[in-house]
Amino acid sequence: MYRWRIVLTGIVVLAAALLVSRAIVQADDAPITAGVPAQEGPGATGAELLAYILNENPYTGWKSWRADRWNDYGGYLVGGSPHGATVRIFVNNVALEAVEAEDFDGILPYGSIIVKENYMGTPAEPGELAALTVMYKVEGFNPEGGDWFWLKAPGDGSAIDAEGAVEGCISCHAQEGNADYLLRYNFGEQPAVFYGEPLPEASGEALLDYVLNTSPYTEWGSWPANGVDDFSGFLAGNEPHGATVRIFVNDRALNAIARDNFEGVLPPGSIVVKENYMGTVDAPGELAALTIMYKVDGFNPEANDWFWLKAPGDGSAVDAAGAVEGCIACHGQQDNSDYLLRYDLPAGTMGVEEMMGEEETGSQPSGDDYLEGEDMGSSPTEPL
Repeated sequence: MYRWRIVLTGIVVLAAALLVSRAIVQADDAPITAGVPAQEGPGATGAELLAYILNENPYTGWKSWRADRWNDYGGYLVGGSPHGATVRIFVNNVALEAVEAEDFDGILPYGSIIVKENYMGTPAEPGELAALTVMYKVEGFNPEGGDWFWLKAPGDGSAIDAEGAVEGCISCHAQEGNADYLLRYNFGEQPAVFYGEPLPEASGEALLDYVLNTSPYTEWGSWPANGVDDFSGFLAGNEPHGATVRIFVNDRALNAIARDNFEGVLPPGSIVVKENYMGTVDAPGELAALTIMYKVDGFNPEANDWFWLKAPGDGSAVDAAGAVEGCIACHGQQDNSDYLLRYDLPAGTMGVEEMMGEEETGSQPSGDDYLEGEDMGSSPTEPL
């Protein structure tokens, strides 16, 4: 009996040793996950992804890429095959926060989701939503294709037309010039695909050529009437501008202020042109000067990224350009509306009557906080 106990004990010990050995081998083969946060977002299936962007975290509440010289992602954009004639792009916070980070390396993190709405109409009249096309970065899903999971669904989300490592999506988005398989956005640089003329570089000559020739400013609209000023015609002006002024605003700025989600700050690419005249509103005389504000992403963050330009009325030269101290100091006065003084943006803080009262008294801004830009030889009293 004693002998059998010894045999049984040996068998039990041997079995336990085998189990421990097997557990160690499996642990060595398993991925190390301790301390690594789980990826945000749904599982890598079309059904889960669709449910996530439609119900769990509705994409229509997301923002989009920051506007650049080539596109204003805040609204409808001209599209092209294989997407609709018009598109609208939404991006989740995982991707947006990564791009804004100082150490961003051009590769979006896992959990990034980009939703593109596809329409058959024009940006002005897009019509009904025809389809949704979605990119979702999933760790280890398809390393050869940047780990992007692709999805196409009808506009109402009633079915899944394609999902997974969709060959057509991968081959198209892998074309030369792509940015982590993105074609329409390249993190502030020129994208692989864009439509129409890009906005100019941040230089006086390029900006002047753009507003005079590429996209003549005289064909633009202006700010909506606000009960104090009717911006569709000549307005009484004062120093440092002419006695009479006329203001033109590009579509990038006008489209932005018309959106329900406008937050009171104009997007990059916004351009405001002010004509300066020496005569009266009824008889302004010849155009004496052009003064221009152009918002360029990253140009001068201390003064809301505005690039300033002054030129003679005939556009024959550039008198001042860049971070002009006089312009920044004057337009940076307390309670300005994104450095605008004559027009109060919808979510701005400074009323036009208040602003006009300050200008008419000839008061000038105080404090050196706004004098951060390049000194172009002008002061707040010069007509810029």
